[in-house]
Amino acid sequence: MKMWLYPLWVIINILVGLSTLSLWIAAPEYKALNIGMSVFTVSLALLLCFIRWKEIGIFVRSQYFKHVIYHVLNLILILSILGVVNYLGNKNYREFDLSREQRNSLTDQSKKILSLIKTPLSLTIFARREEWKPMIDVLKLYEAQNKSIKISAIDTDVRPDLVKEKNITQNGTVLMTYQGRESRFQIGDELAITNAILKIVKEEKVNLYVVTGHEELSCEQTSQEGISEICRKLREQNYEVKNLDLTKIDKIPADASGLLILGPIAGFFDAEAKMVEDYLNQGGSLFLALAPAFKSEVYENLTRLAKPFGLKLGKDVVIDRLSTIQGAEATIPIISKYEENHPITSAFNQRTVFPLSSSVSTIEGNDAAVILASTSPFPGSWAETDLKGITTGKAHYQEGKDQKGPVGLLGVGERVGAGANKDSRFILLGSSSFLINAYQNQSGNTTLLLNSISWLVKDEGIISFNRPGLEEFPVILSAQHIQMIFVIAILIVPIVFFGAGIFIYRRRRLL
Repeated sequence: MKMWLYPLWVIINILVGLSTLSLWIAAPEYKALNIGMSVFTVSLALLLCFIRWKEIGIFVRSQYFKHVIYHVLNLILILSILGVVNYLGNKNYREFDLSREQRNSLTDQSKKILSLIKTPLSLTIFARREEWKPMIDVLKLYEAQNKSIKISAIDTDVRPDLVKEKNITQNGTVLMTYQGRESRFQIGDELAITNAILKIVKEEKVNLYVVTGHEELSCEQTSQEGISEICRKLREQNYEVKNLDLTKIDKIPADASGLLILGPIAGFFDAEAKMVEDYLNQGGSLFLALAPAFKSEVYENLTRLAKPFGLKLGKDVVIDRLSTIQGAEATIPIISKYEENHPITSAFNQRTVFPLSSSVSTIEGNDAAVILASTSPFPGSWAETDLKGITTGKAHYQEGKDQKGPVGLLGVGERVGAGANKDSRFILLGSSSFLINAYQNQSGNTTLLLNSISWLVKDEGIISFNRPGLEEFPVILSAQHIQMIFVIAILIVPIVFFGAGIFIYRRRRLL
């Protein structure tokens, strides 16, 4: 063998050996490839040793070999220590989020739900290997919070048999196993993952019945005037959302966790209202959202249901002139401050919109009722009773007739021990338009509603996330600034370091 060829093969053998070691560490599932590479590496090494057996024997007996062995053992020891540290680091995953808004950490809601996991929960990702990293990075946040969570990944290109066996149809599917139960979900944001975990951890169902038959807002309507968006969000929150026609039953279903009456146009028969009242007296919970109605007889039997809970709906329309500063009409109050001492809004700070709303107030003497959202103080806002003035755009406050601001827009009440020692809860919203699709994407309406429903059904474990908003600090760079950054970062800095390296090297050569 030519003199230059042997060192080349040695270098190739070393590179193949390092590649094989990397494969065993990074891709242990490729067993056939890894074993083949290992056999090839060892065989090539033995062959090279056989070719130069005499020279190797002389080298082993030399004093230089002892120095080499000494340095090699030191290197192996260092690598072993680093390997142990790396292993312990992987087994005891820790991450520190130094961002101001904690955007790279799990919310307190997710941590609360993870505390429910007491036995091993496995999360297996089915995706192509190149897609693993972002998925594993997200799931590691969950693993760090609860050691019962174990993460693994399957390469769908390598294990098509397992993909077929588990009936996986989409990349990014996570197979979840907990206490013998199996569930799957498409990996997405934190809310999707947390709710999927909650779904398998909690066995009981939360049933929400949406009343129909009075021209209410419909979950099936996907237009701007429908409520398909909030119904979809409720289902994503693991709620069972079902329609309920009161004219076809004589009693609210016993499995109803909550009843939703959302923006009816036609009035309720007294028999229907009595059915709802009986349900409340037996410990049921009601979410009532009504559009402003100046004819008291339309909703009289419904608004009467709120009185035992200390709530009252006004026969008026709320006017908030400060909304015009933010680009909205005066009949569309925009709210950003809420009751801080109630579970629904204690950590809520998003902007919400209450289009065409009636006032909601508490009845004097009932301490269980709370107003969660209110308008700005008078003279910025008031509750207008003159419908003609509103329609003509000439509404103005009238002493003795109108209610001065701040005016309540959303109220909650609770009766402890109502019927069979069960608590009964009531939410009164003076704006049915608050719920429609048109106001869900550009405001915090959805989050506030989901938090309210969670409280209503006494299941604060299923919630929406209250992420703090990011403060915007835009940096405007001119062409000169960009050019300066290029010159400093790409030209000057490398040249300075390169020059310093040459200077130090030459100084040491002269020593």
